[in-house]
Amino acid sequence: MAREVTGEGRQVRLGTIYAAHGASHGFVLVLPAVLVTLRAEFGASFTTLGTVATVSSMLYGLGALPAGLLADRVGAPVLLRVFAGASAVCCVLAALAPGIWWLAAALALLGAAGALYHPSGLAEVTLNVPGGGRELGIHGGFGNGGTALAPLVAGAVAAAWSWRASYGLAAVAAAVLLVALVRQVPRDRRLPPQAQAAAGGVGRGALAVVMFLAAAEGFVFQGFVTFLPAFLAEVGGTGQAAAARGGVLAAVVLLLGVPGQLIGGRLAETDPRRLALRYASLYAGAVLAGLAVRAAGPTPLGVALAGLFSLLIFLGQPITNQLVARSTRAARRGAAYGTYFSLSFGVGALAGAAGGVVADRSGLAAVFGFLGLVAVVNTLGGLAVRALLGPGSTAGAPAA
Repeated sequence: MAREVTGEGRQVRLGTIYAAHGASHGFVLVLPAVLVTLRAEFGASFTTLGTVATVSSMLYGLGALPAGLLADRVGAPVLLRVFAGASAVCCVLAALAPGIWWLAAALALLGAAGALYHPSGLAEVTLNVPGGGRELGIHGGFGNGGTALAPLVAGAVAAAWSWRASYGLAAVAAAVLLVALVRQVPRDRRLPPQAQAAAGGVGRGALAVVMFLAAAEGFVFQGFVTFLPAFLAEVGGTGQAAAARGGVLAAVVLLLGVPGQLIGGRLAETDPRRLALRYASLYAGAVLAGLAVRAAGPTPLGVALAGLFSLLIFLGQPITNQLVARSTRAARRGAAYGTYFSLSFGVGALAGAAGGVVADRSGLAAVFGFLGLVAVVNTLGGLAVRALLGPGSTAGAPAA
């Protein structure tokens, strides 16, 4: 899991990068876990707190593009250090916030700091292990772990002490991560030769489709994680413990993404045409699963189907990361991932509003049916990528 990559230079321990991925998601998810406590202390409305969360999330996503350009210019290891150090400072500022606007500024900066991770982290993994689908799967699994566990840990710490302690713990974690990155991801490493010109490039036309699919992927993913806890809270009826039950069940469902990412990483170790076909097949399954959740409603069967939906969309993530890596030169890898995640998180932020309209009109289960219909775009897009590649595209030079 903490594989060392040697090349001709110093060793890179990928385990530290995997941990940074989980932390990048975890830091921004402390806020949802302490919303109620913040509302009580500062007297802020949920509208105000929701706006704070939206600004932080938007910067987390849209900041990925400039972060990718910086990663190509100064090097991924440098940007990883800046991510960890800036996150530590922002969490300290949040923990010391005397009022809501100080907190809002600190969390906006925390979102911007988190934006530095994905372009630099994925560039570092794919450059050091060209074609390494297994490594991409492990990387994604750590992200799922951070997404599922961080709100639970932050909520527990806030319940036992205070919300300030939750951000204090996050600051300590970021500081430890910074030390690990400095020691285990050296700046003066040399990349393996094949990372400079990986075979099996997908071409510019197919890359453009992949970037378009990033928007649909982000929309499906953000809609799923936003409404999953509320949907699961409905299972077994409402009551005083409904919200807590929904949060725990949501964490369990999201943790299914860990084996999903690992299996998806194995599926990603093939040529681009098969990658595209596997991607289309997985999202075709997600279409059916989402519609099935809509039909089953808030029942035990609905929970199981939501878990299947989660598994299928997470299976597809290492495949798209691999397609991006196969389509870009080493010198442009950060910009490619920055564009991908800007589109994914930026457009994905709109899923909350759109899903809310669907939920108000037709119920929470209908949101999953809606997301399943959006996943049709991914299914057709995967088939389009395969068609654009053509039968002779199993090898070739990457696109610029």
